[in-house]
Amino acid sequence: MRHLFIAGLVLIATALGGSAAAQSCRAPVPVCKAAESVVMISSFEPIGSAVVIGDGLLVTNRHMVADNPAAKVTLADGTEVEARVAPTSYPGDLVGLVAPGVTAPVLAHNVTPTMETDLFVIGFDVGRQAVRVYAPGRLIAPRADTALARLHHNARSLPGNSGGALVDANGNLVGIVASGGEGRNEAIAVSELARLQAQTAPDKVDASQLIGRAYVRCVERLDSVRAQRGPLPEGDAIEIENACLATSNRQLMDEAGKTFGTRRELDRALRMLEASYRMDPNAPNALISLAVTYHIAGRFTDEIPILYRALEFMPDEPQILRLALQAGIWGGDQALADRAMQQIESVLPQMAPPARRFYDDPPPAPKLN
Repeated sequence: MRHLFIAGLVLIATALGGSAAAQSCRAPVPVCKAAESVVMISSFEPIGSAVVIGDGLLVTNRHMVADNPAAKVTLADGTEVEARVAPTSYPGDLVGLVAPGVTAPVLAHNVTPTMETDLFVIGFDVGRQAVRVYAPGRLIAPRADTALARLHHNARSLPGNSGGALVDANGNLVGIVASGGEGRNEAIAVSELARLQAQTAPDKVDASQLIGRAYVRCVERLDSVRAQRGPLPEGDAIEIENACLATSNRQLMDEAGKTFGTRRELDRALRMLEASYRMDPNAPNALISLAVTYHIAGRFTDEIPILYRALEFMPDEPQILRLALQAGIWGGDQALADRAMQQIESVLPQMAPPARRFYDDPPPAPKLN
């Protein structure tokens, strides 16, 4: 299925001419100017983005290239250039590309965004076949102080933006776009470029290939089991767990956790999601997935601290409020249940009547089979 999807995207790009010219831009002038430093690339993933950070030097996501030694760069005028992947032992979702002759303005990146900073995603738009500046947003959670914690924001982002730029209103590069969905998007803080550079060198080929192969195994095995029904074969489950953990990519770990969760392999699901949470305890998507899985497993006391943390960043999220109400009662934390009930009545009136019935006369906690 993944190969058919890739082929389809390539056909679309070919049919539309593969132009990477920037679209008309309604953002602040410095943001529109910053779009000149973002290009389309193709490698392990067929369509994505990269940011020029120096003469002949670009940065993109590791998940864009996996273990490929090269990537195709498409410039604004349609010119295609082959870039070499710079070998690195950096464990996060970043990798450098070397493409002699590719130049663009180098974006300033000495600004750390606050919760009030307006942020813009700049990346390749698959539908428009061009680099595009998207509608702005802001951080939705502070960056955690763990090593691979990401920037979590709600600036609009679409497929093809991975590896693109997250900039502020002055055109300063603050992050490299990584992933997202449902208004909870992620970028890797620009401060990580220094760590990437420090761990990139010609003698890092073996380490780089090891990380890249883990991406290939994780992604391809997840794709292969997606259409399967029933329990996972043990060999597939072991391979997914080992490979996805080896990527150190929280998004892939979350995807593996969800895959295990839907197959009722709750112990494996929780191992993946707990590892993701330790990596980035402020990640909204990880918090939601972990809370849901604890809930399904009936581990309400373990779920409660996750819900308190989630409510710091998502006080109006319906799923979190529902879980908090139920886990608070079934897990013996009346304060959590009270807080959830009050918030539901305040911001989600459509949920309030059934929530109130549950609050006033809760059924017994469900028993696991």
